[in-house]
Formats: sequence, C-alpha cells, structure tokens
Amino acid sequence: MNKELRDKLGVNENNPNDWFETLYSESNDSGSGVPWANMAPHPIFKNWIDQSSPLKKEQTALVIGCGLGDDAIELEAKGYNVTAFDVSESAIELCKKRFPNSKVKFITADLIEGITEWRHKFDFVLEIFTIQALPPKYEAILIKNVADFVAENGKLIVITEVQTQKRIYENGPPWLINADYINSFEQNGLKLISNTTNNETEVGEEIHLSVFKR
Repeated sequence: MNKELRDKLGVNENNPNDWFETLYSESNDSGSGVPWANMAPHPIFKNWIDQSSPLKKEQTALVIGCGLGDDAIELEAKGYNVTAFDVSESAIELCKKRFPNSKVKFITADLIEGITEWRHKFDFVLEIFTIQALPPKYEAILIKNVADFVAENGKLIVITEVQTQKRIYENGPPWLINADYINSFEQNGLKLISNTTNNETEVGEEIHLSVFKR
C-alpha cells in the first residue's frame, strides 16, 4: 500500500483496526474499493474444501476477518454451522445485506482483544490474510487468539503470503509474515498436519496453505 492511500485510510500502528472501518464504510455490496474483495470464496480455500471429505455430522466453523462474507457462505454450503466475524461494523452490515437468507452468524468482534467465550469452541477455523493485515507488534497475541478458537480435535486452516524479510511497520500494510508462524501456532497447542506452498503471490515470496490440528 502506498503512503498516500495509507494516510487516506488512517493506518495507525496504535489504532490498528480503525482503517478497516474506513475502508468498508466507503464500500458497497459489490466490494468497491476493498483490495482483497474477491466477491467469491478465496480460490485456494475453495480448491481445498472442494477436495475435502464431506461432513459426516454437523460441525461448527469460524471465519476470522470475514470481510464481505463469501468464505463463510461457502462453509455454510458445505454443511457447517458458521460464525463469521470482522472488526468492521460496516463489513458485517454488508455481509447481512449480501446474504439476507443465510443462517451464518455474522458478528462484529476484535481479534486483538480476543473472544474468551469462544475458547476451544470451533471444529473448523479459517484465517485468510488477517494476521498480515495487522501491524507486526500484534503478531503474538493474534496467533494465540486464533489458536484458542480451535476445539479439541478441531482444525485450523491458515492461508497467508510469506516473506523472508523481517516484518517492520513501515513496510505495510500488508505486513507479510515469516515462515516461523508455523512454530508459533505449534507453541499455542496446535500441530501442523500439512503445508502446501506456491509462488503465485501478489507481493510475497510464497503463499502458504497450512492445516493445523489440536
């Protein structure tokens, strides 16, 4: 993101969530102005879940930083009981407007603060590009809070762009993460069960799809 756009959106290391509301409040249900709005499920996630085994029983799912809601709707279509949250109230309003007949629970919540009542609650947790959208100094608490959502025997899917360069505030957003995020999730009670990579990235060196299990 160039400095002009960063200043316009009010990106601030000490108020890291404010710029999301600025972005979504100026958007609409076609995703205008939101650079990551695919208006469809993320293609890497879509490919992964289409190849996954069908659910044998209803399971709970959580979408972190749900944006305009397409990944949550995809999980609902696969049979999950879905909760999806974003820190931006305007994003959640747009989700409800786009999908008025959905049973997905679209909620406004803050990943940095965490949601204690969701500890170890979800069978399936999806995180796509959320950690890299927040300044580096929050990385440890973000990873801890994401890991805490995963139920016993539950899975976490992380899709992220990765770089070898050190994360520093001046280089973002996005603040691409380093490959040691895998160790950080394992230190928070999860085990890596698969990691696939490709170099079809927008700004990073690789894009990862990592699957963790508690």
